[in-house]
Amino acid sequence: MIRVADGDTIVATVGGAEERIRFLNVDTPEVGTCMADRATAFTARELPSGQTIELRYDRDLRDPYDRLLALVRPTAGEWLSVSLAESGLGFPLSIAPNSAYYGRVAAAAGRARRAGVGMFSPRRSCTPVSRAKRAGAAVSQAQAMPVRTRAQYDAVNRKLAQAAGLLALAAASRYGIQSAWFTAYTKSIRTPLLRRVASVRAAKKRQRNAVLSSSSNTTSSNTNSGSNNTNNGWWPPGVPQSYTGPRCYEPGGVIWYPC
Repeated sequence: MIRVADGDTIVATVGGAEERIRFLNVDTPEVGTCMADRATAFTARELPSGQTIELRYDRDLRDPYDRLLALVRPTAGEWLSVSLAESGLGFPLSIAPNSAYYGRVAAAAGRARRAGVGMFSPRRSCTPVSRAKRAGAAVSQAQAMPVRTRAQYDAVNRKLAQAAGLLALAAASRYGIQSAWFTAYTKSIRTPLLRRVASVRAAKKRQRNAVLSSSSNTTSSNTNSGSNNTNNGWWPPGVPQSYTGPRCYEPGGVIWYPC
């Protein structure tokens, strides 16, 4: 063992030659993205420099980048592909024809998801589940907000845009992870919330249109009532302009009150 390149790639001496080795059936976050440093650190702890490692191969020995494809583990311990997944730092990846160990990695990733560790932790702000949780809270806030004024309506739309932005950041592609398993996972938590965003946005638009329609009708009614006031010269204080009930007039036939 010579050095760790990133969470799922190491450099080691194999058969007297220096080889860049890519772990089979697992994918870790791309360097610079959420949890990538933790995945790299995990692999470095498990495979310290100078340690002898064990390799196991599948059908294709090399990838298009001429990296050696293998399962890797220390002389005593678990295969790194499995232990990374168990810690929520690696995700099942199957690239034909190398899929012999995919099932073990997928099972480990499932346990990590249920345990809420690593990339499945809601307590780390950059994880998909944390971003989805904050997006859900923003949608709930928007749903409870009034839209009686234009400023209120704009505030609702900003809150919904915030939720949509968080959900965009929760997509698998934002983490540089090629795993179809991880893509399906992020889709399962994003899709219901994206539907909620669309539903609340449509509902608030209907509410706002109803407010505008009501305001327009009131203005029209007031205009008509104002015309009647000019003709009649009087409208009782405190009486709604929409009042159409019986009127009792004082002598002179101008001043009246509801009977």
